[in-house]
Amino acid sequence: MNALEPAAEDCLARTRSSVINVLMGIAAGIAVSGLLLRWRDRGAIWRATDELRQGLLAGLFLILFSSYAVRRVGASRARLHDPERRASRFYQAHLTSAVIGSLAILLGVCYGWWIRPRLDAVSPFWVAALALGFLALPRADELRDFEAPIPEPNEPTR
Repeated sequence: MNALEPAAEDCLARTRSSVINVLMGIAAGIAVSGLLLRWRDRGAIWRATDELRQGLLAGLFLILFSSYAVRRVGASRARLHDPERRASRFYQAHLTSAVIGSLAILLGVCYGWWIRPRLDAVSPFWVAALALGFLALPRADELRDFEAPIPEPNEPTR
């Protein structure tokens, strides 16, 4: 395999670091939401409408699709073709995808608060947030084999 140029290595490391920070936030959000829902009234199950439950689940699917689409479109080869913008677009696509995925935690808290405050009900939201966060972690292959390298930060632009 070809080694990445130094600017691409820096971009990859910076993007990974930021996405891991979002993953840490997701883990903290899971812990806080678990503590919040621990003492939630179990009678909430009887007060919630079926439309609200279906709406929150539809919101989860919307988050799943949005996060995936942002990452796939934003970090596509065509979008990263311009070497001047490659690093920023790569970073933005992966970080935005992770942040969108983290919204599943908030949706899970709403689901647990209004629908069913139990682990088996909220865990799909937590798993979705974690999975989307891990999927947003960049891979070195995404920055390999471009015709023009990413310019160094101190290089003059053309």
